[in-house]
Amino acid sequence: MAFDPAALEVERGDTVVWINRDIVPHTATDTLPNGWDTGTLTQGQTGRFVPRRRGEVKYFCRFHPTMQGKLIIR
Repeated sequence: MAFDPAALEVERGDTVVWINRDIVPHTATDTLPNGWDTGTLTQGQTGRFVPRRRGEVKYFCRFHPTMQGKLIIR
């Protein structure tokens, strides 16, 4: 149960896609209050996010808070 890769470099405006390949549900959720959230992704489902600002964005799974990732947006 981990985001793979844990850190990903992307360009502003790219579409980042998460695919749940696990048997349990997950989310990719911004760590900032009122941030973005993919919603619950069950096995095989995808979630998307398009970053609009440069910088680092940290995210986690609401169901498994130790699952953490980071986007580095150029």
